[in-house]
Amino acid sequence: MNKKNLRASALLLSIVVLYWIQGYFAPQPEKPQVLAKEIQTVVVNESVASDFSLPINVKSETKAFSKVDIRSQTSEKVVNIGFKDGDYVNEGEVICKLDSGERLANFKRAEIGFNSAKELSKKGLSSQSSLVAAETTFEQARIALERTNIAAPFGGFVDNLAKEGQLLQNGQICASLVSLSPLKIVGNVSELVVSKIKPGQPVKIKLISGEEFETAVTFVASTADSQTRTFRVESELPNEQSSVKDGLTGEMTIFTDSQKAHFIPTSAFLLADNGDVALATVLNSVIRIYTVQILIDTVAGAWVTGLPEEANIVVAGQGFVKEGEEVNSVSR
Repeated sequence: MNKKNLRASALLLSIVVLYWIQGYFAPQPEKPQVLAKEIQTVVVNESVASDFSLPINVKSETKAFSKVDIRSQTSEKVVNIGFKDGDYVNEGEVICKLDSGERLANFKRAEIGFNSAKELSKKGLSSQSSLVAAETTFEQARIALERTNIAAPFGGFVDNLAKEGQLLQNGQICASLVSLSPLKIVGNVSELVVSKIKPGQPVKIKLISGEEFETAVTFVASTADSQTRTFRVESELPNEQSSVKDGLTGEMTIFTDSQKAHFIPTSAFLLADNGDVALATVLNSVIRIYTVQILIDTVAGAWVTGLPEEANIVVAGQGFVKEGEEVNSVSR
């Protein structure tokens, strides 16, 4: 090999060695750094469910337990009215006394005839049919006489009284009778809450006058009103002194059966994926989201069901976390 070729080979080898040395000692590109995931911090309320009775408020009205028009069952002149409008009448007391002259005479004749028929029948001097006929006549005369004394079928207050001297025709009103003891309290509830109401549940009554009473549900209608689609609900007041009158308006608060519920600030609510109301909780540093039902919403917060009995409820930062995410939590 000539010297020229040797020099060329040596130069090429030198260049290769130089590039190799430069590559070996050249700074290596930095590997991308994997940053540690930042753990979100949330604020929680430590909540324990308590017994809660959902109050259902209903517009109400007092109703007389019994309210009837007492009508004459015969046609005769009124000879005496024993009471005046607004008086209280005991059961069995005569309100309107009608002229009984002819009916009294018929009754006495029938009574004599019946007694005579019984004596003759005992002696075998009269047939059984004659005795039955005499007894029938006597009973008819007795009933006709009784109808001249129109009495109260129950205790209550009278009004709309007939007048003395008035000819009272068969079916005309002698008086209207109202019983206020006990007194019914009547309201109508929507179909959304009627399933929560049942007899025996406690009720608080507040009348427009400011008077307040405590009682219980006595009746829940099985069918809705065809016009309003609401259900009639009733309670009763003893009202022994009849101090509460018929037709007073007010409000009935029905307390439904108690259930376990949490009281939550409304600012803590979320919307679940399906659009329902939800709450975020922290369990073992992991987010758990529950769909909840709001029982009642107030200015201070809301009573809800759907959470475990004990829960750490996220009240700040809940909008930045998701189901299953690890978080730090601090108690408020």
